[in-house]
Amino acid sequence: MNVERMTVEGTSLWKPEKEGQMNSRSVCITWSMRNYLQKALLNQSSHKVGLQLERRLLSTPSKWHGLFEPSDLKLEPDIPEFKALHIRMRGYDFPILESYAKRVHSILDTMFELDTDAFPAPSKSTEVRTFHPRSTAVADKYQLNKYERTVMAEDVPTTTVPLIVQFLRKNCPEGVDVAVKEPDTDEEEFRFVPDYEVNDLLAEKAAIEAGKLRKK
Repeated sequence: MNVERMTVEGTSLWKPEKEGQMNSRSVCITWSMRNYLQKALLNQSSHKVGLQLERRLLSTPSKWHGLFEPSDLKLEPDIPEFKALHIRMRGYDFPILESYAKRVHSILDTMFELDTDAFPAPSKSTEVRTFHPRSTAVADKYQLNKYERTVMAEDVPTTTVPLIVQFLRKNCPEGVDVAVKEPDTDEEEFRFVPDYEVNDLLAEKAAIEAGKLRKK
């Protein structure tokens, strides 16, 4: 049987030259090709749907659905900070106090990455007396020196302060008092040792000026 070849959507069909020459064999071939075309079209359409679903699952931006971001959006929130914090440590045992102050200074500088400074303060001496039983006579006298060390940290975020306080509480040795607060002007003046010569000269100057006023 003479047939000519024709192409339908990428698949080849066989068409007889004249109508009326189709026999049972050609009908079987036609139906088999039809089934083949239906399966091919179904596979092609399912492949296209699968690609579309895959693109949507991969979060490909759509033409009509975009992501709106405001221009004034900030990724990091504004965290308030303390300009300066003083960690004041006091104790009667000087070696323990000095060791603890060095550790606090090192941790704030390395772990918390803060600008720190440390300075001592003059010690305070207290006299303690014991008496004989049922008497006012003094039995013994003791001198107790209370030492003080201060570690200053600058630009401390408020979110870091609870971590610092927790570290101080868990590592504080016995007999050491710790206080965390902002700088105080009275304490700043107390840590400087006065110059007694300058104070005497100022007192003499004030006395001379007072004597001149009295003479007038």
